[in-house]
Amino acid sequence: YNIFNPLKYIITRPSPDNFLKASAAEGMSPPEGEGPTVAPRKCEYDPVTGVPSEYNQYLPSDSAESRKLKAQEEGPEALEKLTLKDKDGNEIEKQLPGGKVKKKQKPQVVIDVNTRNKKKMITTVTGLELFGVKLAEASKLFGKKFACGCSVTKSATGTEQIDMQGDFLDKLAELIVKTYGQSNGITKGDVYFIDEKKKVPYFDSGSDTD
Repeated sequence: YNIFNPLKYIITRPSPDNFLKASAAEGMSPPEGEGPTVAPRKCEYDPVTGVPSEYNQYLPSDSAESRKLKAQEEGPEALEKLTLKDKDGNEIEKQLPGGKVKKKQKPQVVIDVNTRNKKKMITTVTGLELFGVKLAEASKLFGKKFACGCSVTKSATGTEQIDMQGDFLDKLAELIVKTYGQSNGITKGDVYFIDEKKKVPYFDSGSDTD
């Protein structure tokens, strides 16, 4: 404070607008409850390319997403031609880092026999629903055929499976192919079983429905 020129050092309080501008210039956040508010923006992703629709125009022309988008505009036939398959007929689902591709696995029926409570044998079958088999009806058929307790349960992963009280691995594999071979397209090559924690084909490789 200068006694000779007191007006020179009068301190004035800045207006709210000037304070916000100064805070922004110095990288400071405005006090809570002050300053403009911005509503969250909703982002919709394109179901074909998997990116926001406004970014489709920036996709590289040689990318898989760009080719899918162009094929969709041309029609279903063009999109079908883009479906990649390997020599075994498995559909290639997506490309992984490094150029590797992830194959779309064919549906499989897997039979597993386990011992519970140290003495009770339980046969579990999974994958029937992938072929359009109704599990409730299949459970009734298996229970009647083998005169055993049979029910539809949920696995640890949340998928449905059929549990049978007893060891019916061999009989069940034959019955599944015989019952659902023609109606649901389950062949011998689609049936697997668990052997020492590994999934292996139950029938000889390359065999088909009789």
